[in-house]
Amino acid sequence: MPDAVDKPAGRDAVMEALVDATSALILEQGVTMSVRDIARRAGVNHGLVHTYFGSKEALVSAAFGHLVDRAAAEVDDDGFPPADLAFRRGGEVARALARAMLDVPGDPYPSHPILPSWRHALAARRPGATDAELDESVIVATTLGLGWALFAERLCSILGVDEHERDAIEQRVLALISDIGGLPGADSGSASAGTARSASSADRLSG
Repeated sequence: MPDAVDKPAGRDAVMEALVDATSALILEQGVTMSVRDIARRAGVNHGLVHTYFGSKEALVSAAFGHLVDRAAAEVDDDGFPPADLAFRRGGEVARALARAMLDVPGDPYPSHPILPSWRHALAARRPGATDAELDESVIVATTLGLGWALFAERLCSILGVDEHERDAIEQRVLALISDIGGLPGADSGSASAGTARSASSADRLSG
């Protein structure tokens, strides 16, 4: 496990270093790290965790928020995320979410900016869609992206899928995410985003 080389100085620098260190450790090992592990990675005294955040739990929450904010910064002006958001930076968003679900009681995220933004943008693009249809589109598309980010490497390894084949499959996954989630550039066709649309997209993936 790498340790910080340059010791941060000043309140803002120390807080940023602690959040960055915690974010990295969450992705590597979940939230089982100790305050001393975090401080060592950040290059600061462990007492500063409590000085600036009050508790390890508050720092972990700030780190999860940092990971979400980094992803939310990639949402476009209309509120749509990129189709491959869950795959970016080594699947960072998907891995953090999985860690949160497995290791953290309750919900560690201080905000959830991406899905509400996506749903609002989709509602503007599909004015005839019902609330249930909008919810379904965002949930199905998001789950597909998160699942691929988390499990693609393992499943492709088991099945002996080579890199070229995996890239081709990933393009199909991205097309499905765009189609189901109504992302810019997707063929929106019908204004409805309901079950029939999701089912037809799933058929194309398995066909």
